[in-house]
Amino acid sequence: MTETIIENLKVLSDNFKYKFDTLSSSIIFVNEINRIRIWVENDSAFKISYNLGYDEETLLVSEETVYHFCINLFKRKNNDIGLIPSNYKSIDIDEWFKIEEREALGIASVTQKELEYNYRLKHLFLESKRFDITYFNGLLILEDKKKEYLSNVFDFKDINPK
Repeated sequence: MTETIIENLKVLSDNFKYKFDTLSSSIIFVNEINRIRIWVENDSAFKISYNLGYDEETLLVSEETVYHFCINLFKRKNNDIGLIPSNYKSIDIDEWFKIEEREALGIASVTQKELEYNYRLKHLFLESKRFDITYFNGLLILEDKKKEYLSNVFDFKDINPK
């Protein structure tokens, strides 16, 4: 699972115009503002280190929340804003379908139709009442507008609406 997360973070970083370099035990993402380093701490946790002003901050995050923290860092517009650890639960696909029902089904269907029409589709931004949804290079990114759930990333081809 950790390898999948690292690979998905590489794809995700491209969405935010980051460059990355893979080292033996970590991966580094950089742009003109941020320098983010991620490595696997153990089977269920990652360490994320990032520049905070002239210093460096390091967080230990669970496998479940790593996407949320990385998305927030990727979106960061200046390097003097730190991240605050959160105890909220990450959104998962089943919960999304429970919350939004028809709207979630419609979004999944629209995305699938777009992919059938244009198999090279790279980027699609959709919005529901509750979530900002981005399709990017095979990944579906869910971000809760109400901030009651942490953001999460899914492989679109693995989504099976029930």
